Amino acid sequence: MLNDSSPNLSLQRDGYDLFISYSHQDKEFVRRLWQVLQQSHKRIWWDQDSIPLTAKWREEIQEGIEKSDNFVFLISPDSVNSAACHEEIEHAINLNKRLMPVMYRYTSSKTVHEVLRDYQFIPLTEDDFEGGVHRLLTAIETDLAHVKTHTSLLVRALTWQRHEYDHSFLLHGGRELEEARQWLDQNSNKTPQPTELHREYITTSQQAEAERQAVELRLRRMTPQQYRNRQALLNKVQTYWVKGVLETSLQNRVLIVLGFEERLDTVIQPWNMTWETAEQPAKPIPPGTRIIALFDQLGAGRTLLILGEPGAGKTTALLSLARSLIARAEQGIDYRIPVVFNLSSWAVKKQAIATWVVEELNAKYQIPKPIGQVWVQEQQLLLLLDGLDEVQAESRDACVAALNTFQQQQGSEMVVTSRIRDYEALSQRLNFQDAVGLTPLTSAQIQHYLNSAGSKLAGLNSLMQTDPALQELARSPLMLNIMTLAYEGVENFPLANGATDFVEARRYQLFDAYIDRMFKRRRTGRNYSQLQAVHWLNWLAQQMVQQSQTIFLIEHLQPTWSLTRTEQMGYRISAVLMGALTCWLIAAVSGGLFRWSADVLLAWLILGVPLGLFVGLGDTTIQTVETLKWSWRAAVRGLVKGLFYGLIYGLLLELILELINQTFLKHQEWFSLGLVLITMLTVSCIFGVADGLRGLEIDTKTVPNQGIWRSALNASIVGLTGWLIGGLLFGPIFTALDPRNTTIAACSGSFGLLFGLILGGGQACIRHFTLRLVLYSKKLIPWNYARFLDHATDLIFLQKVGGGYIFIHRLLLEHFAHGIHESRIRES
Repeated sequence: MLNDSSPNLSLQRDGYDLFISYSHQDKEFVRRLWQVLQQSHKRIWWDQDSIPLTAKWREEIQEGIEKSDNFVFLISPDSVNSAACHEEIEHAINLNKRLMPVMYRYTSSKTVHEVLRDYQFIPLTEDDFEGGVHRLLTAIETDLAHVKTHTSLLVRALTWQRHEYDHSFLLHGGRELEEARQWLDQNSNKTPQPTELHREYITTSQQAEAERQAVELRLRRMTPQQYRNRQALLNKVQTYWVKGVLETSLQNRVLIVLGFEERLDTVIQPWNMTWETAEQPAKPIPPGTRIIALFDQLGAGRTLLILGEPGAGKTTALLSLARSLIARAEQGIDYRIPVVFNLSSWAVKKQAIATWVVEELNAKYQIPKPIGQVWVQEQQLLLLLDGLDEVQAESRDACVAALNTFQQQQGSEMVVTSRIRDYEALSQRLNFQDAVGLTPLTSAQIQHYLNSAGSKLAGLNSLMQTDPALQELARSPLMLNIMTLAYEGVENFPLANGATDFVEARRYQLFDAYIDRMFKRRRTGRNYSQLQAVHWLNWLAQQMVQQSQTIFLIEHLQPTWSLTRTEQMGYRISAVLMGALTCWLIAAVSGGLFRWSADVLLAWLILGVPLGLFVGLGDTTIQTVETLKWSWRAAVRGLVKGLFYGLIYGLLLELILELINQTFLKHQEWFSLGLVLITMLTVSCIFGVADGLRGLEIDTKTVPNQGIWRSALNASIVGLTGWLIGGLLFGPIFTALDPRNTTIAACSGSFGLLFGLILGGGQACIRHFTLRLVLYSKKLIPWNYARFLDHATDLIFLQKVGGGYIFIHRLLLEHFAHGIHESRIRES
């Protein structure tokens, strides 16, 4: 049982013992009562004393009722007929306040509010004033601790509710939360009874505390490097998605408040494993409610589905939620790391969601896979998954099933977005706690938006009045923004055709007008023709659709993109030749540092071919090497692997050099056993160095084409290490074993350099350069791709996401992928 001296839940400083509701006809009597009660050290709220000048009186009255332990209603013929008094009683009833009806001037009980009729009236008249006051004070003092706690917790719960269920307003661990839980358990049957808000507030506080403690247990084992990794990922998500996308998006250029409605009919709730196929009415959500408030109401283990029409603002809502969650996670380590993914890439391999998340962390955020695996296993991530509708249609049901399995096994918190029609067409449903739908803009919102721009949109405003298709499209925040950018200041609209009533045709026309207007309005200083730029953007959009990608990174270009089998074979041959030529040039130059000779150059000319084959053949997937940090475990594994490959390559090298000797030189004597041994040791050491340097540190800087530049830098580092190993360590050893054989000593440094370059990232660089050359020759991409993509970003066709690029909206990507705009330009 709580008592008055509770330091945590005792009445707040600005609380009141009682609130007096009365008719102003009885003002003098209430003044006398107020004076007497003050002498008994009671704090009383009444309007003559408690409402400051210029304050909003209705809000002040409601707050006074909320902060008062008891609600005293002074019964008289005037008060029972007062609309203001009736409102006050209703508010007190809704808050489960302790009601104290005081009979001052007699009136029939039938005229009193129906709830008050169940209470014993306290007689307090002019004739028995002192006795009435004594009876009132006795009632106030009854069960005082319970009533004070009821008020204190209610005030805090209301504050939490009015701050959109912000977790910072919850009860925290220790005595405070334990006392609240005990109060709720032990006083459920007392008067006044706890409200549903009391229960929700205390239960949510318990859930948040349990989650915080669970995370704290994990974080006690967190090293400084692990903490830096966490902060690095938060910084990446903030930079990529909040600053790079949300704050530069079209829908964020002019603030349009998104509306929501609850759509529980679209999910299978965990406690109810069936869902109704019949249509159920959506439940409106109060205007102005933020997405973070909706999410927080779900408590621990939250799962939410966001549905909407194309362009309704699903991604904007998701990224707004991400912004709030990131701010919260940066304030303390007891919150999960919010991370944004595009679900479109799941369909490529159709993996378990846990495996897919680890790979996406690695590919999109450069998170080493061991770190990602730990984060997934320990439930440290809050997954924000955009675009279920962007998964290939034949794979969407399987994706929903995979998400449900992952949720059931991991208990992860997640949010998923989808176009509503694509989701409703599925046979599967997400097993989520809640679902909300984005409501279209109202006619009043659209008109207010257009009117706010004044004369700049007068022509569009006028056209909207007569074009039903435009009116329908304008209900989408995206399309409304597209209209304003395309037609700002325009009076004549070339829109009239036989399809004016068709919304889809209007959408194509709007996007065409938008693209033309961006080329005319925005001068970026780049010398690309509109036809060139549109052609390149068409190809990029088509490939992103085919490869199920939403984010494009230049270093993720692959030979399978847009190349036929014959062209892929040509690419392989080109990569082999490029690799062989590169290897020979590097080896010849570096070998000359030891000794220039015809036999050395000839040896490396022949050895460049197998090295070129190694670069160009086999699995031609381009895999960059972006991070270097020493790991002894990885180095040992590399040494073992290197011994095997070193033995094979050492024997191959011996056979080739022996062939050279017998065919051309005829005077060189080879130390076969030493050659094989030194080759094997050199290769194993280089493998060990190359694998050991691929460590577990997250890079915090990302720029376009970074993967290739980092691979080139890392190849140089590992190559230099290999050169030192081969030339300075094993070269002298081999010379000591066979002083006559200076050719092999000269080649050993080059040999180490080449293997280091290839294993350290050079293979990816050669393959990528060759692929860019092939695509450029086919006129599918410009030579300086990053510069062109920045140009498209300036034209507001793309947005930067870290080192990658995304189209400003999926609808625009689909428009470019159809290629209609390019055809129209060519025809004109």
